[in-house]
Amino acid sequence: MEEAKEEHGRKPKLTVEEQIGHLKSKGVTFDLCDEGEAARILSEQDHYFRLAAYRVLFPKRIGGERDGEYAGLDFGHLVDLAEIDQELRGFLLPLTLDVENAAKTKLVEKVTSNPDEDGYSIFADYLAHLNHGDRSRRRGEIQRLEADAYLGPLVARYPIEEMPAWVFLELSSFGAFANFYLFCADRWDDTAMRGEHYLLRCANSVRNAAAHSSAMINGLGSGAPAPSIRTPQDVAIALGALGFNRRARRSRLRNPRVLQMTLLAYAFDKFVPWGKRAAVAARLDALEARALKNREWYSGVPLVESSYGFLSRVFDGWLR
Repeated sequence: MEEAKEEHGRKPKLTVEEQIGHLKSKGVTFDLCDEGEAARILSEQDHYFRLAAYRVLFPKRIGGERDGEYAGLDFGHLVDLAEIDQELRGFLLPLTLDVENAAKTKLVEKVTSNPDEDGYSIFADYLAHLNHGDRSRRRGEIQRLEADAYLGPLVARYPIEEMPAWVFLELSSFGAFANFYLFCADRWDDTAMRGEHYLLRCANSVRNAAAHSSAMINGLGSGAPAPSIRTPQDVAIALGALGFNRRARRSRLRNPRVLQMTLLAYAFDKFVPWGKRAAVAARLDALEARALKNREWYSGVPLVESSYGFLSRVFDGWLR
């Protein structure tokens, strides 16, 4: 049975001791973090699958007796990168929340200041324009909040058919809000809002990854961008103002994760007023201090250094 599983690509489970042995067979050393401490970490702190995810940032040997083994990769690197990744997620998540709140505030102001909108018909028209499946999903998302300790009273007070836009924004997920934002942009034929909708979608992607504790920096290497992700012209111009030439922009933004984090920073700079930015600089200082704590460990790992250097300049330029 085990042989059959192997043939179909299934990997057998490993004990902690076997996990360490497997890593050693792949060229991973245990100098920065000895095997005893590694066993403790794998048992109590971070599981193997998560820590091993960061190995893709390191080059492999080509040819010779050690062909295919990782070059210069120590278990300590994996632990360090996992800690930096946690710090990065803790930094990015509040940015997404600030962007969402500021964009919702902006949208409510547009609705309330528009003499042609009463706040109710726009949400009714939004529901009506959705296809049957999407409309059912929106209704289901709201109805599932009936028992929610925080939002349930709002759902009970405002039936979906009589719900104003500002109440919907309190109940909606980030993704549903972004979809409504695009509807409003089309309704008012607002080109700027259409561009902002794209920034909101990217911010939502980063928010989902950070909120679900997904590994993030393991994918900061080179790679083709996802088909749905592009670099808006205004972002390219803004990056040029930060000192990035066209070649540097194209090289770094080919990576979808780098691009999404860049667009989040741009969205923050665009949406969030200065009066609400006081805590960001302190969080950015903490992130940079943690990222640079063991910087010398990565002098031979260009994927780590180049991605960090680019994002560091972007964050310094748009978030301080």
